[in-house]
Amino acid sequence: MGGGGCSFPFSHPREMPCSRRLPRKTDMERKIEIVQFASRTRQLFVRLLALVKWANNAGKVEKCAMISSFLDQQAILFVDTADRLASLARDALVHARLPSFAIPYAIDVLTTGSYPRLPTCIRDKIIPPDPITKSEKQTTLHQLNQILRHRLVTTDLPPQLANLTVANGRVKFRVEGEFEATLTVMGDDPDIPWRLLKLEILVEDKETGDGRALVHSMQINFIHQLVQSRLFADEKPLQDMYSCLHSFCLALQLEVLHSQTLMLIRERWGDLVQVERYHAGKCLSLSVWNQQVLGRKTGTASVHKVTIKIDETDVSKPLQISHEPPLPACDSKLMERAMKIDHLSIEKLLIDSVHARSHQKLQELKAILKSYNVNDNSFIETALPTLVIPILEPCGRSECLHVFVDLHSGMFQLMLYGVDQLTLDDIEKSVNDDMKRIIPWLQQLKFWLGQQRCKQSIKHLPTVSSETLQLANYASHPVGNLSKHKLFIKLTRLPQYYIVVEMFDVPGNPTELEYKYHFLSVSYAEGDDSPATALLLQQFKPNIEELVLDTKSGKQMKSGVKRKLSGDPCSIEPKKPKRSGEMCAFNKVLAHIVAMCDTNMPFIGLRMELSNMDIPHQGVQVEGDGFSHAIRLLKIPPCKGVNEETQKALDRSLLDCTFRLQGRNNRTWVAELVFANCPLNSTSSREQGPTRHVYLTYENQLSEPVGGRKVVEMFLNDWNSIARLYECVLEFARSLPEVRIYNYRKLILCYGTTKGSSISIQWNSILQKFHISLGTVGPNSGCSNCHNTILHQLQEMFNKTPNVVQLLQVLFDTQAPLNAINKLPTVPMLGLTQRTNTAYQCFSILPQSPTHIRLAFRNMYCIDIYCRSRGVVAIRDGAYSLFDNSKIVEGFYPAPGLKTFLNMFVDSNQDARRRSVNEDDNPPSPIGGDMMDSLISQLQPQQPPQQPQQQPFAKQAGASGAYPLTSPPTSYHNTVTPSPSMMHTQSPGNLHAASSPSGALRAPSPASFGPTPSPSSLGITMGQTANFASPHGTIDPSSPYTMMSPSQRAGNWPGSPQVSGPSPAARMPGMSPANPSLHSPVPDASHSPRAGTSSQAMPTSMPPPRKLPQRSWAASIPTILTHSALNILLLPSPTPGLVPGLAGSYLCSPLERFLGSVIMRRHLQRIIQQETLQLINSSEPGVIMFKTEALKCRVALNPKTNQTLQLKVTPENTGQWKSEELQVLEKFFETRVAGPPFKANTLIAFTKLLGAPTHILRDCVHIMKLELFPDQASQLKWSVQFCLTIPPSAPPIAPPGTPAVVLKSKMLFFLQLTQKTTVPQEAVSIIVPIIYDMASGTTQQADIPRQQNSSVAAPMMVSNILKRFAELNSPRPGECTIFAAVRDLMVNLTLPPGGRP
Repeated sequence: MGGGGCSFPFSHPREMPCSRRLPRKTDMERKIEIVQFASRTRQLFVRLLALVKWANNAGKVEKCAMISSFLDQQAILFVDTADRLASLARDALVHARLPSFAIPYAIDVLTTGSYPRLPTCIRDKIIPPDPITKSEKQTTLHQLNQILRHRLVTTDLPPQLANLTVANGRVKFRVEGEFEATLTVMGDDPDIPWRLLKLEILVEDKETGDGRALVHSMQINFIHQLVQSRLFADEKPLQDMYSCLHSFCLALQLEVLHSQTLMLIRERWGDLVQVERYHAGKCLSLSVWNQQVLGRKTGTASVHKVTIKIDETDVSKPLQISHEPPLPACDSKLMERAMKIDHLSIEKLLIDSVHARSHQKLQELKAILKSYNVNDNSFIETALPTLVIPILEPCGRSECLHVFVDLHSGMFQLMLYGVDQLTLDDIEKSVNDDMKRIIPWLQQLKFWLGQQRCKQSIKHLPTVSSETLQLANYASHPVGNLSKHKLFIKLTRLPQYYIVVEMFDVPGNPTELEYKYHFLSVSYAEGDDSPATALLLQQFKPNIEELVLDTKSGKQMKSGVKRKLSGDPCSIEPKKPKRSGEMCAFNKVLAHIVAMCDTNMPFIGLRMELSNMDIPHQGVQVEGDGFSHAIRLLKIPPCKGVNEETQKALDRSLLDCTFRLQGRNNRTWVAELVFANCPLNSTSSREQGPTRHVYLTYENQLSEPVGGRKVVEMFLNDWNSIARLYECVLEFARSLPEVRIYNYRKLILCYGTTKGSSISIQWNSILQKFHISLGTVGPNSGCSNCHNTILHQLQEMFNKTPNVVQLLQVLFDTQAPLNAINKLPTVPMLGLTQRTNTAYQCFSILPQSPTHIRLAFRNMYCIDIYCRSRGVVAIRDGAYSLFDNSKIVEGFYPAPGLKTFLNMFVDSNQDARRRSVNEDDNPPSPIGGDMMDSLISQLQPQQPPQQPQQQPFAKQAGASGAYPLTSPPTSYHNTVTPSPSMMHTQSPGNLHAASSPSGALRAPSPASFGPTPSPSSLGITMGQTANFASPHGTIDPSSPYTMMSPSQRAGNWPGSPQVSGPSPAARMPGMSPANPSLHSPVPDASHSPRAGTSSQAMPTSMPPPRKLPQRSWAASIPTILTHSALNILLLPSPTPGLVPGLAGSYLCSPLERFLGSVIMRRHLQRIIQQETLQLINSSEPGVIMFKTEALKCRVALNPKTNQTLQLKVTPENTGQWKSEELQVLEKFFETRVAGPPFKANTLIAFTKLLGAPTHILRDCVHIMKLELFPDQASQLKWSVQFCLTIPPSAPPIAPPGTPAVVLKSKMLFFLQLTQKTTVPQEAVSIIVPIIYDMASGTTQQADIPRQQNSSVAAPMMVSNILKRFAELNSPRPGECTIFAAVRDLMVNLTLPPGGRP
């Protein structure tokens, strides 16, 4: 505590000795002292804190203080000014008065605008005197000019100042390149000295001065004063002025040249120019072409100097130029330019000097060439020192050797187009060392240029040139003994052939060459990169005229025996080389030889191959005045697989067969075949006239020789194709209809009623079979051909029996059926079965043969369609085996009632005779021999048995096509012999079955977009399809096909009595209404499709169908339908017997409706077993009866149409139901449940509704009535649709397609409400899930979570309306509120614009 007070750093100085005072005081005094010290210190810190806080705002305070101080000062000044003015007014200005007004002055100013009364003293001091006039100036200057001329005449004037001008009282002396001086005199006294007015130095440095003055202005002023002093003092003032200025300018010029030299050395020339000596104002000596400096020579060497100096003997002369050694007197102009420096450019002076010396060196080199060749034509160009030396006469300008002299170094530089730089460098080094060494180099360049000329001459030809060629036997072959100067030219299109050019010197003429041409053939090892082996080397004959004569006369040379083409390319030797662009360098002999070999060798190769294959020909012939070559064949070898008669006919029709080459690459062969007596007349404009030209093109691969064996093989293959097609055409030439194109390689026929379909037939040499392609022409162009579905089967049939008429018969018989079949839907659909995620194809089109089409419906039912002649088809249930009607094809199910359904479409004009019930559905009793004989004899062809089946026949009058369809040459149904197992059937109804050739399983038609069930899944075998006809073969009177022999019949038919063989003599009358077909029962009139209100077109004159007993195998018996009936059967149409408003929007064909109804009936049987429904046994075939707690139901096909399922409901208690309600329930079942698109889940939901209590079911029926008859409830704002399956837009409670009716303690079902608007496109639909509580009787909207992106406004409004209805209408016991709640919803629901879903 005692010394603590001294530890404060901010203690006051007077407190510092407290440590000395405190010990002397008592303890209390010390404490008091310390407390006082702490109090003072605290106050000090408080003050410091206040000071610091004030310092933050010190600037603002200072500004305020300054403002206040300034205002105080201004106030003081105002007060002082007022005091002084008051004092002045009271003291000094008591007696002051204003002067009189200056009225005269004011009048002068206002009236005249001037001030004439200005005092004289002011005017004399300020205003200058008036200048002299212009005329006085001109007079004075004219007098001064006269004085100057007089002075110049009387004065001794130097001759250098002769360039003078007197004007404007001045005389101007101008010395070009030195100076310009302007003088005058100040009076006319002769003693008055000259006065220098202006001095300008004209020395300029245009190269290094950058446009700036070389003399400073201070120097100009000094020289001005110096010259003026000389003009005042000397007796000869002008002479002294010139001497003074001339000496200065010469020294300045010498200095400029020296500075240019230094810059030239520094920037461009370097060591190539050196300053030997420079004496300011006297001389400048430079050295060039110093070989020692360049490093080319050592020791003493000549040095070329240029000296620029001032003539000391006569100072008035300009700068003098001297050369050491002196310049040669070669060219006066060059000498004159090299001795002047008036341009004041040291570089130009040096260039002029070395230019003259370069000309001298080139003259020496030309003298050496002249001594070597007396007829030397080299010349020197002076513009740029160049010696142009022709190497090979005649020589173009671009082929000459140009020898330049480097102006900087004095060395020779050479240039020759095409020579590499290393060679030029070697030549330069040799020539610079010794100029005589240029002679051997010229010899080498001559041979090099000869090679280049050869390369350029054949550059446009397909060749590759090289100086060397790697050969395995080079040393031992004569090619090794050729001259070392040679060129190998490879023919790229004939890689095994070379042209060898050999070059020799011409004695006595060093600038000419002699050429020899050789033909070389080589061989290459297969699959090896080893060098080629030389085979034949033959020199061409030396006479080009003989070669041309042989070519024109058609004489052909053997391989390797070519003739030499001699003669110089240009015979005239110009003195000077021609300019570039002239054809003096073109070796026409070599170009002719190469072109000739490239043209002829392919033909020689082809000729050899033809000879090796024993094909007679005429050899290579010249055509077109020697411009083309050709090889004509005398006979083409016969083709395998073509009969002898066809081969002879084809050989007789062939007039000419010629091979030619075409195209720029000469690798394309064209064989022209000229035929006469074409068996067909086509509609193509190109195929008219007595002869037909066929062109076959063959492209040679780069890896194969042109004209090799492959070309001949391809031609023979094409010839085989022609012969194959010709055989088909020749046999049926008179029977074929309109032929669109027949070019001997392809046959294109148009068929159909409008000739809008086309078929193309050609032979494929690679696959060795006919290829068929289909298309459309005319108005149908761009559409798909309906026969694409059976294209594979057609091709297989035609290759098995290449009969064009039979093929056309098949096309004609199948076109209309295929057009109808291709309209069937083939797109896979979802939700057809209980597995909603599995897609099923509606129809799968499975071609079995060209005339047998199998239709698979939803992988369950199978329909076989057999196309027959005369516009009919045979249809049977494909689920039955073709061999045994008691067996079912695995994977398919028989379609009950199919026979009855098909008989509704039988045309009475086609089958007027109706079979009885027993004949149709039961095995027939034995038929009498006479009856069978007459039946079979009727169906035999109406022609003598001895007449061959293959002969052509003419077009019949009145036939629908271009050929008779009733009796084709060959029956394509007899191409497959029936196996013994095919001789037994269950019923003679098989007599109408069509036999067909085998065909592989085909994919659906191109119109289908869905997958096709595999054959294994459909239970279809891929082997030969059997003929399910009766043992007697095809016995349909309308069939054009030949019957099987009666001897082929089997002795016994299982399950039926034996039928005796027919009598050949028996005949049956023709088809008539009294003689109907065997397989068409008479339907009942009440069941006629025309009885309903449907607009579907049915065959005319159709008798009413009758009821037929159901037999399990009845549908296996074919039913004969016309093409129009088949089209009606397969064409989508409205449902017959239904009001258009009641029918659904899904449009389908009658066959689909029938098969769909059968499937729905099958589903219903399974559903009854699964649901709580009681099945009732029924004795009626095809009828399902079941009952619920309140209803007895009967489900069967509509007997009138067999295209819809009908429900007949009988209530147990008739008092609870009205007849109208039962009719609504039945109509709803027929149109909405069991109708298209035939979904199984709709049946499940409907059966659940049938099992509901009566009061609930009746409310549902009322809703169904609103759906079926929406017009009867016009006061409603919405139309309703009962959803039997969950729609895709419904709340996600189950997958779409699931049954939408749940019936337990509560009932859940879905309704679709559609807003009624005048514009149907703007109608809004919502899905309402409704749940009905059976215990409480309340109807509410099911609380199902909605999708995230869906609107919640509509569900909220629906829920509120239903809740309000439940609150206002309490349910009564035994009463259902479903219909009332739904009706209230349809009346009161109004969606705002934002609440639309």
